Amino acid sequence: MRIVKPMAQERDRRIARVLWIVLALNWLVAAAKLFVGWRTGALSLLTDGLHSVLDGASNVVGLIGISIASRPPDRQHPYGHRRFETMAAVIIGLLIGAGFLEIISQLHAGVSGERAAANVSWGAAAVVIVTVVSNAFISAYESRQARLLRSALLEADSKHTASDALAAIAVLAGFAGCALGWPDADLVAAAIVSVFIAHTAWSILRANIAVLADEACLSPEEVHATVVGVAGVRGAHKIRSRGDPDHVHLDLHLHLDPNMPLHEAHALSHVVAAELRRQFPQLSDVVVHTEPADGREKDRSKLVPGG
Repeated sequence: MRIVKPMAQERDRRIARVLWIVLALNWLVAAAKLFVGWRTGALSLLTDGLHSVLDGASNVVGLIGISIASRPPDRQHPYGHRRFETMAAVIIGLLIGAGFLEIISQLHAGVSGERAAANVSWGAAAVVIVTVVSNAFISAYESRQARLLRSALLEADSKHTASDALAAIAVLAGFAGCALGWPDADLVAAAIVSVFIAHTAWSILRANIAVLADEACLSPEEVHATVVGVAGVRGAHKIRSRGDPDHVHLDLHLHLDPNMPLHEAHALSHVVAAELRRQFPQLSDVVVHTEPADGREKDRSKLVPGG
């Protein structure tokens, strides 16, 4: 028996709306950073501006991903299209990684003396301060919406924006070093920015590749405890879960009284599915297989296949 929760169309529309808002804000911030970085020759600010451009590019990728992910299941995609949201998050991570490589190239040029020293000013510093405040606001807004909508895509993008705010603070520190007579402070700040970018890329890729690799989403022990707590259920095993944090697929085998009529077993499986949904609201698809109990349910140790 399979019980599938209807697609959350409103959730997808809200995620898209957040991404459109963040896209506009990110590209305003990016334009300011790139313009001032170009005028002053500050590699750290140009690097941070590239980071903001990637923020905007990731929003575009996210909009495409959520547009496809919101489609209902079809013949070719019986489990739905939610993995496209995860794949979009992976692409975001790869974009950030590509930006990191470009920054390393520019750092090498700076260390080799192929770039002129930065010419910073109070006006440039003021622009950076404004972008720090803007990025902090954008990240907090997006993170809050990610929790409300249980979206891995928004969570990944909010981390990207948060790292941009931290990177801008490093740019300010580099400006201060240049003002105090240490011209290489700009390169040091750019290197610090690159560390933020690399860490963000790795964290996003690690979390979302786990989803694509079908890493378990729910604890088999917790699922088992919920199932056997339902009156009439003697045991459960072969408990498997996969999917996105907000869109989990679960299947399991129930052990029921061998003499239980088929219609009662069917009804009880619905009760079990309903209780699972109550305990784990992130469930979108529950597949329950019933089988007769053989008296050895309490001795079973393999809650999952191969366990």
